Amino acid sequence: MNLLKILSKSRPERLIWECENSGVTVQVWDKQDRRELRFGNHIMQSVISRAHPDQLVLPYTRFMLLGLLFCPKPKSVLHIGLGGGCVARWLHCEFPKIQQTAIELNSAVIDAAQRFFELPLDKRLKVLQADATNVIPTMTEKFELIFLDAFSDFGPPEGVINIEFLENLRGCLDSEGWLVGNVWTITGDFMEQCEHWKSIFTQVLQARANHKGNVILFGSQTSKFSDLQKLDGISKLLLKHHRIDFHKMFRELQPVL
Repeated sequence: MNLLKILSKSRPERLIWECENSGVTVQVWDKQDRRELRFGNHIMQSVISRAHPDQLVLPYTRFMLLGLLFCPKPKSVLHIGLGGGCVARWLHCEFPKIQQTAIELNSAVIDAAQRFFELPLDKRLKVLQADATNVIPTMTEKFELIFLDAFSDFGPPEGVINIEFLENLRGCLDSEGWLVGNVWTITGDFMEQCEHWKSIFTQVLQARANHKGNVILFGSQTSKFSDLQKLDGISKLLLKHHRIDFHKMFRELQPVL
């Protein structure tokens, strides 16, 4: 191993920005070629490659994009929780006509996403600094896809995972829309969350994104459900057009029983 590689491996992580807001310490760290968003601990909320910021580093972010199986060319997307904005940025780049709205409670998170994670400043991506539990019941706009990925320092806030909020999100979907949720199994309430989703949606699927606890749930009220063979074909087309292995991820998709 040459000296450059040795130095690279031994280089410590470096805190480059920190802001205390609403009781949460929002931090941006550089570690080798990665940039990480954290909330005052070692849990990675968002990660980008500084050399290739267009790539999705964390597996769970790629698995959330399995929502494209049901809506391969989305035009209207809502994000609950912003983080570093990795999924929103990827969609913005891949779909030139897409209109996105992101609701984020913590203004420091928005600041970090725009300053350090290359979140686009564009009229096609509207960012609202607000409490989603207050905003969602008042929204009249309908969305094809809603990504629920709101976390604080140690898991999602209770307000965004309870039945009432999920019902309100269902009301923001169009007739064939899908809710895509990042669920953390290590909090101990995964089965309860699945039951909530099943009580609200007629169709609920899941895909395990990694072995560390991220399972992605997919819920919809649509009566139209593509059979697995058709979804398999769509996954291959998505792989061809977007350079992410949708076909491999598709094999993890299964109904929530």
